[in-house]
Amino acid sequence: MLKKSLFALLQKARPANGRRAQSFIELALVLPVLLLLLLGVVEMVIFIGRYLDVLDLTREAARFASVRDPFDNPSPDCHCSTQGLFSFYYDTACVFSPPYNATCWHDDDGDGQVDSPNELNPFCNGLNSYITLNPATDDVVISVYTVSNRAVSDVWPKVRSSTLNCVRQTNNGYWALSDHDTDVDHNGNWTRDCNGNVVRSTPYFTFDRVASLLDSNAPPNKGFVAVELYYCHEQVLGLPLFTVFVPNPIQIHAYTLMPLPAAAPTATPRPTVP
Repeated sequence: MLKKSLFALLQKARPANGRRAQSFIELALVLPVLLLLLLGVVEMVIFIGRYLDVLDLTREAARFASVRDPFDNPSPDCHCSTQGLFSFYYDTACVFSPPYNATCWHDDDGDGQVDSPNELNPFCNGLNSYITLNPATDDVVISVYTVSNRAVSDVWPKVRSSTLNCVRQTNNGYWALSDHDTDVDHNGNWTRDCNGNVVRSTPYFTFDRVASLLDSNAPPNKGFVAVELYYCHEQVLGLPLFTVFVPNPIQIHAYTLMPLPAAAPTATPRPTVP
C-alpha cells in the first residue's frame, strides 16, 4: 500500500516538474527577443528626443533671424562672441553653437583671462547644449526670401565671391555653415549623407517650394527666413541587429520657415550683396 502511495505521488510530481522545465525553456527563447525589442524602444526614444532638440534649435535660430535685418551688416565677421560685429547668416548659425563655458576659450598668454578675440572659439556662445555638430558631416543652411505681389521675387544671398557678411563662397540663394567654418576640407556637408554620398543638390527650401507655400489670402508683400539643420545622429546603443534596418549614423534633417519683415519688398532695389 505504501509503495502504491509513493508511486502515485511521483506520478503527480513529474508533470509539474516537466511544465516548469518547459516554462524555463520558453522563457530562455523569448527573453532575448523581448530584451532586444526593449532596447530598440529605448534607442528609438533617444532618437525622437534628439530630433525634438534639433527641431527646437532650428526654431530658435529662425526666431533670432526673424527680428534682424540681413541687409544691414556694417562690420560683419565669422565669430559668435565679438561685440558690436554682426553677420546675419553666421550669427544666426551661432544659435547652434554650445553655450559659453571653459571650452569656448583658450588662454594664449597665460593670464587666466579672455582678453583677445583670438582666445575665443569662433563657434561658441550659443544655445546648443544638446548636440555637438561635427564639422565633417553636419551643416546649417540659411536662406532669405522676398515675396512681391504673392510671388517669390528674390532669394538671398545672391551669387558672388565675397567676404562681406561672412560669405566666402560663391552660391545662389543659400548660406551654409560648412563653407564658413574652420574645417576647409569639408564644405557643402548638406549635400551629402552621413557616409559622404552626394544625395541632394538643393536645400529643402527652394524658390519653388516657398512659392507653393504662399497663402493667397495673406498680405501680398512679405519676407521669410528658412533655417535647416543636417545632423548625423550616432546610435547610443548601436545594437547589431538594429543597425541592419536603421543606418548608423542616421541623418536628422530639421527645418523652420519664419516671417522676416526686413526681407519684404522696399521702394528702392535691394543691394546686390546683402
